[in-house]
Amino acid sequence: MPVTVPQIRDIRWRYCARWDEEPAANLGRSLLRLGICRPKDWSGSAVDFVERGFNRFCQANGIDDVRTVWQGDLRIMDHLFELSERERNEARAEMDAPTQTLFLVGDYSAAASIPIGPTLPLLEREHNLLPAAFYAVFRDCLWKWMRVYDHSAAACHAEMGLIDMEEEELKESVYPQVAAAVPACLRDRLKMNPSRALRLLREVQPKLRGSVARQLVAYLLDMHENSSGCCHAWPGQLVGKVPGLEEYLEDSDGTGPGCLVNWYEDDAISACFDEEMTYMGQNGPLAPSILQMITLDKPQKAVDQTVRNLFDYVGGMLRSLASAAKIVEIIREGYDEYLSEHRRKSGLQTQPGTSGVRDQ
Repeated sequence: MPVTVPQIRDIRWRYCARWDEEPAANLGRSLLRLGICRPKDWSGSAVDFVERGFNRFCQANGIDDVRTVWQGDLRIMDHLFELSERERNEARAEMDAPTQTLFLVGDYSAAASIPIGPTLPLLEREHNLLPAAFYAVFRDCLWKWMRVYDHSAAACHAEMGLIDMEEEELKESVYPQVAAAVPACLRDRLKMNPSRALRLLREVQPKLRGSVARQLVAYLLDMHENSSGCCHAWPGQLVGKVPGLEEYLEDSDGTGPGCLVNWYEDDAISACFDEEMTYMGQNGPLAPSILQMITLDKPQKAVDQTVRNLFDYVGGMLRSLASAAKIVEIIREGYDEYLSEHRRKSGLQTQPGTSGVRDQ
């Protein structure tokens, strides 16, 4: 007897039982009260309702600009750890009621390449301390949202690598180059205090002559303004509040960087980055870059304040990274001009390296 599969129209592909939808429904009610979700967002699914409000909020705060440079995900989840269908059903069977905890999870799937070397002389022509001030504030702001792989990380990697090296090996090693290749305008200034650097940026901004320098400093001050008061929401801060999180982090293989700030795309920092990233993830899963918890079993006013704080954090992060994306685009344009000039002078067919991620 032939068997046919009926075609059923107008049925949502994603289906959640009422048990699964309850946390989303509670969050959705709060988002509706806060004006983040709207009545017209309702389609019959609380998950869809929250998703539509969340997506619109991200769009309004510049996520399209963010995506031009940064690769990753920002999502709201009802369970921190990946579960199979069987594990999810078993976990649900042990619960007396639906979970009242949701998580904001942020991950970077690649490190954005930021070859800042050719930009530094342009800033130095404006003020001898401007390269160090720019570098300090830019790095400090980025660290609020991601792990940054830069000269400091490469120096730590090189120091470990140098411990057991023989003298002959040192001649061929890239490790000594990490310290030697620091641009002159940053030597002895790599650790400039970010607060002092910020004061200098504000002081010199009205005096900047070059249009590129003006744009870079303006975007950086916007980036700082949008990240002001925020701290990196490292997963470890929730240890003791989330069952199983400590063990999960101990078994993880660290957190992947969201960007690679190097001098040039084939320099010593890039070489150290490539070495470390070759083995990252082989000893366990990578931990999230950002983790925040939303607890919904509280009075309405307290829930709304928690949700408002979370979305203020998300909005600040997106606006800050949108400004950072514009900075990165200017830096990359300057680097491409440097490559073009180098090609003309040397006759070499120089191309950007492969470290990090860069749309060509």
